[in-house]
Amino acid sequence: MTTATRIAKIGVLAAAMVLAFGTVGCATTAKLGRYDLVVTPDATLRDSGTGRLPPVEVDLVGVGAADAAQWQSYGADQYFSGEDARRKGAASYAKTLTFNADNQGPQTIKATDPIWKLWQQRGVTTLFVFASSRTMKTTPGGPEIRRKEIPLTTDKWESGTRRIDIVVKSSGVDCPTPMKVMK
Repeated sequence: MTTATRIAKIGVLAAAMVLAFGTVGCATTAKLGRYDLVVTPDATLRDSGTGRLPPVEVDLVGVGAADAAQWQSYGADQYFSGEDARRKGAASYAKTLTFNADNQGPQTIKATDPIWKLWQQRGVTTLFVFASSRTMKTTPGGPEIRRKEIPLTTDKWESGTRRIDIVVKSSGVDCPTPMKVMK
């Protein structure tokens, strides 16, 4: 082995060590934030013939990192089947909001709502939003538009964020609140 090769290998090893040890000190622990969660049914959900808002059901389920993968692929059809064990099991740590022709305006889960204390105790990091309405347009085999994953940790939102908007549209669940730009 030539001297130049040894120097190159030592340089690569040193750079790897700097990266490995240098990033340890930069790691941050994801901490649950508390936000006002404002859920709004969009006008696109209205019945095209009558203009009325049909029943819309929205569940907000707080999930910890260990369980997030199970929820990421869970379908809304199964969730809203009426016989779903997972939905029944999550009832104690979920909030259900119902919208209809008589209740069309935004609904808010305040940052002071007791559910936040429960989510903190459970180690929640992610909110899964499930929405059901007959006017939500789904495509068989397409993406699950009736489920949205929203991070609830402070490292994902700009400092000073106090409110997260969630809009339920015929095209799916949307979160228009801007997230922190990751560097």
